[in-house]
Amino acid sequence: MSKLASSLIERRSRPDQVAPRVFAIREHLGMSKAEFSEAVSVDRSSLTKIEKGTAGLDIAVAERIAELFGFGLDFIYRGDLADVPLAHRPEILSLMHSHRTTL
Repeated sequence: MSKLASSLIERRSRPDQVAPRVFAIREHLGMSKAEFSEAVSVDRSSLTKIEKGTAGLDIAVAERIAELFGFGLDFIYRGDLADVPLAHRPEILSLMHSHRTTL
């Protein structure tokens, strides 16, 4: 892909784009950072960086999140709400919004 084309296509998988989704999933589940990081086998400091958007989310960790909690990779990396269980969408959207306004 050319530089021009890649600059015109929004990268929804950037760490700053993935951060509010991971935060929203964790908060929606009512889990502390310690509980969530243990469940998905990542250290707590790495989770903090992921949720702040200063570190990327490893695909293996994203796959564990998807498998354990039912949120698809298309939501985690691309923001596709069709990959979120219907009953969870309103709260997830609200949590994502609150995450963006607090940073």
